[in-house]
Amino acid sequence: MIFKALIQVVLALTMAEFVPMDAGQLEQRAELPQAAVRPLGIEELLDWSADPVAVLASVASPTKADQNSLGVVTTAVSALVLDRESGSTLFEKNTNEIRSIGSITKLMTAYVALRSGLDLDALAAVSEEDLREGGHLYLYLNDQVTVRDILHASLVGSDNSATIALARLTGLGSEQFVEQMNVAAREIGLINTTFADPTGLSSKNRSTTREIAKMLEAILQNPEIQQATTQATSHFTSTVGTEYAVPNTNELLDSFINQAPYQIIGGKTGYLPEAGYCLAIRVQENNGHDIFVIVLGSASKEDRFREIKGLTQWAYDTYDWPDQL
Repeated sequence: MIFKALIQVVLALTMAEFVPMDAGQLEQRAELPQAAVRPLGIEELLDWSADPVAVLASVASPTKADQNSLGVVTTAVSALVLDRESGSTLFEKNTNEIRSIGSITKLMTAYVALRSGLDLDALAAVSEEDLREGGHLYLYLNDQVTVRDILHASLVGSDNSATIALARLTGLGSEQFVEQMNVAAREIGLINTTFADPTGLSSKNRSTTREIAKMLEAILQNPEIQQATTQATSHFTSTVGTEYAVPNTNELLDSFINQAPYQIIGGKTGYLPEAGYCLAIRVQENNGHDIFVIVLGSASKEDRFREIKGLTQWAYDTYDWPDQL
């Protein structure tokens, strides 16, 4: 019984979070205290049936090499840097605050659409009923492309009308599709994440930085989604010869954090007036050392990209992974 109690205490401590008192100042506690055992990893968080004793003994956390490095200043309301393998928090700011997430929503839309069994090679088109305001409309109405091309317009270009078309093509009604998005969220273990529409135009699509990390972990397992979100530009041609070039809203794909030794594995931008500027990515260094880097509510488009770059560089400069020691 004593051993069991000790294990429960360790589990509780590893899941504890600290929210800085003044988010506008330099972060004073950007990382959790180092421990002899690691916190639950992101994959284990997706499977609460995992043996906690085996989990705690399996992977060592990165260690902070520079104890004087406190973090970076961010305009983001919430921010998180999380080591993927160990689940260790390397940087945090208001990580439990539930916020609107804008077009990060489109990751879940793609996930639900693909698991419905859509044929990505089938021909389809955006119709007038799919039209939504906001963002950029890349596809001409009734111009047939493949379902895969519509998926790319949604994830790469964040095209709202293409996203609605993707949901429509599943055969589910709009309410039923959103219901399936929320069902999928619960299956992944997202207890503070809710969806009200497939595009992210609703401010009621809400989550936290920690749950977005879990969502990225689950959804990027789908190779179609993962590959689409790493395309700097998606090129395709319609059946009548219309050539499309859809640029990615994630401008960091052309930045130094997507060049050796770094690589962006996947991610998505988001924006709403209620959400501010958002971005969630998974990035790795030297074919390993994957981290999730997430900002919600940055002050401007430029700030979200600058802050993600700063947090990524800071994490890799400040921490050593077990194979580096």
